Amino acid sequence: MLGHPKAKAHKLPLFRFFQENKTEIFEIGCDGNTFEMFESMRVYIERDGRSYNYLDTVRVLNVKREESLVKEEKTFKSEKAAAEAGVKKSSDSESFKLEGLQNGRLESVLEHMEELESTSNLNMRQFLMK
Repeated sequence: MLGHPKAKAHKLPLFRFFQENKTEIFEIGCDGNTFEMFESMRVYIERDGRSYNYLDTVRVLNVKREESLVKEEKTFKSEKAAAEAGVKKSSDSESFKLEGLQNGRLESVLEHMEELESTSNLNMRQFLMK
């Protein structure tokens, strides 16, 4: 019953009617918190058990929850695998770049060594002129 001022005058006969018919009375205050009000009403209605006329059974709810968890786990694993593949790809490309730089340095060193070998055959004057 709602806490309306005029309802208090008629409250007693209304309570008596339900008491005579052996029906429990549920009173709820209107404080503006609708979530709490509806939750209290739901708890009151389901006090003797949950009604299944429009709700899914607990078994169906558990199956849906399990499917959701499996889907979430698959999504997490695929995201993790994609992240690991990205890291591996970037590390592979980085190692490829480093290998290219190393090959470039090796070629430079080989060219320098060839120049040094060619200068060993020159006499001092030719070496200095070069």
